[in-house]
Amino acid sequence: MNPDYGAAAGFGIGFIILMLVIYLGLISLMLWVSYLIMRTAVKNGVKLAMQETGQQFAPMGYRPPLPPQAPGGYQGPPTH
Repeated sequence: MNPDYGAAAGFGIGFIILMLVIYLGLISLMLWVSYLIMRTAVKNGVKLAMQETGQQFAPMGYRPPLPPQAPGGYQGPPTH
């Protein structure tokens, strides 16, 4: 065996690329799973803190904005 070819002499370039893709995929999978765990932990921590202080936890989902109201509760002239 000629040492000029280096440590990867027996591997093809396709095998090296495949191993690199698997390696990067595992790293990205670990980062994604750790992100999901952290997100859940923070959400549960905020929820617990709000329950202990008596505040309401914000409901999930879309709520349309309230229409603007004039100061003093005046809604304008009657429309009938």
